[in-house]
Amino acid sequence: MRQIAKQKRIATQARIRFKIPGIKVPKEKKAVTLLMLLLFLVMFLIPAIARGEEEWQTRPIPLDVEKGVVCVLDGCMMNLAVCETPAAEKLRGIIREKMFKDGLTQEQTYAYLAEVYGDKVLAAPPKRGFNWVAWLGPFVALMGGGALVYLRLEKWVSSSWQGDEPEEATSLNPEAAQRLDQELKKYL
Repeated sequence: MRQIAKQKRIATQARIRFKIPGIKVPKEKKAVTLLMLLLFLVMFLIPAIARGEEEWQTRPIPLDVEKGVVCVLDGCMMNLAVCETPAAEKLRGIIREKMFKDGLTQEQTYAYLAEVYGDKVLAAPPKRGFNWVAWLGPFVALMGGGALVYLRLEKWVSSSWQGDEPEEATSLNPEAAQRLDQELKKYL
């Protein structure tokens, strides 16, 4: 008997849960279900809204974008990809806002940062104006130094291989020649 009553109770609960047509759910159960749903919303959704974080604030910045920026806010001048200072986090927030909220591309974001903080915020100086010296200077200096070394070596080597006959020694006066011969005989 008890087993049959238990089976009927389980069957009734299953019909209430799955809303089988023809079965009426008491209003108290609907109220409890609605209250549970409201409690779920309060527990899980309200804290996320209360934090005030939007999706763009938590998205990771692409590594190539971070590598192209230098942390200049606090003067550490480290690459943003490796800098962990609070100023770097502020700069990352600015980049996130511009890229993910405002929809700027990588180049537009770099242009905005250069406009606000100057060209020093960019890891690679832009190729314009006096910055060409920074791009081309090392190559020109290396090629000029190499040419100078080549020309000096060529002159040095060519002067030693020209086969110039050495000048004949000036003849010694007879007294000096006799003294030299005597000295050589002593030691040889």
